[in-house]
Amino acid sequence: MGKAVALDWNAFIDGHVVPKNKKSVYPLLQTALGIHLAFAPTKVLAAGVKASAWANVFSTVLGIADWLCVGVVVFAGATWMFSNRTKALEMLIGGASGYLIIRHAKDIQEWLSQI
Repeated sequence: MGKAVALDWNAFIDGHVVPKNKKSVYPLLQTALGIHLAFAPTKVLAAGVKASAWANVFSTVLGIADWLCVGVVVFAGATWMFSNRTKALEMLIGGASGYLIIRHAKDIQEWLSQI
């Protein structure tokens, strides 16, 4: 939080006072996304010959989910570092819940088909 400064009212109304530009987190996000996408093709394109099409699609989706979970955890950690703890906890809980559901989707489908 910055130092409070008293503004001249007339200068503010005339438009001579402009707010400071805030630093953007987009370069950090673009770098992280680029790193994740650089490693994703090794998982996506490494389909086995013996497996069925469904198994290939499922393993690809799980591989992408793994990388997305890592990205959520890293981003939540950065959010926590920059003093937004509640938002970071929400992201961690949501990411972990979503990851568990995705990882156990086949088990959930089999369990529901037995009911």
